[in-house]
Amino acid sequence: MKTSIIAVTMFSFCAVLCAQPAPQPNALHKTPKTPASRAVRMIDPAARSNMLAKTGGMIMSPAKGPALVFLDTQTRVAGTALSSTAEQLRMILRLPITVAAKPSAAPVDEAIKALADSKTAAVLVLADVPGYPSLLVAPENRWAVVNVAALGGAGVSSETLSVRTQKELWRAFGYLMGAAHSSNEACLLKPVFSSADLDALKAKTFCPEPLNKIMDQARKMGLQTVEMTTYRKAVEEGWAPAPANDFQRAIWNELKKK
Repeated sequence: MKTSIIAVTMFSFCAVLCAQPAPQPNALHKTPKTPASRAVRMIDPAARSNMLAKTGGMIMSPAKGPALVFLDTQTRVAGTALSSTAEQLRMILRLPITVAAKPSAAPVDEAIKALADSKTAAVLVLADVPGYPSLLVAPENRWAVVNVAALGGAGVSSETLSVRTQKELWRAFGYLMGAAHSSNEACLLKPVFSSADLDALKAKTFCPEPLNKIMDQARKMGLQTVEMTTYRKAVEEGWAPAPANDFQRAIWNELKKK
């Protein structure tokens, strides 16, 4: 079971995050395919509608055990940089991740405070503190800090700062969760000695290579993957969130009347 879960997760990770441009066909042996022959087969709208009507779609069940905490203590970079990274990781790795905001000039102190809660497995802090490096990682102490102050500077646009921050958040998560430098060129887990090195990394996430290490570390921290189930089953079991669309609303009304 463990092997199959990792295999499925790695496939999803590769498909969603690390898709690379297809290699150019060898003109001596193959005829380039036409755009029509490469077209992705779409799900029939009627079949999709029927499925949604029956199930309400797939949702995540409530997390059990401790969670990873992503803590935003700065205001220079929009909070979406942290929340979007957390959401991607949550959806693909199915690990419980919560996001919180608390302005502070002492990110390490905030991490230590958060770890005093037994429900916190590890903390990733986004900070803005002059004098700190762009990345601090203490895996043994279960915290990491990404410092936007070290990623900015004269002539750095807000867009560039945001991209650098998101890359560094992925790197911080990987190193915090037990991953080392990757040998895959299409990966963010590469040696970085300057902001220019960070800019030169074309990838915006890490590749599937370190996934096994990350999931092993997650288990050692007591993290449990979140299960996926249908909205209908969630309503039947009594923990479903309020309906978010007409399909879920119909299921909610149907089952609540029984």
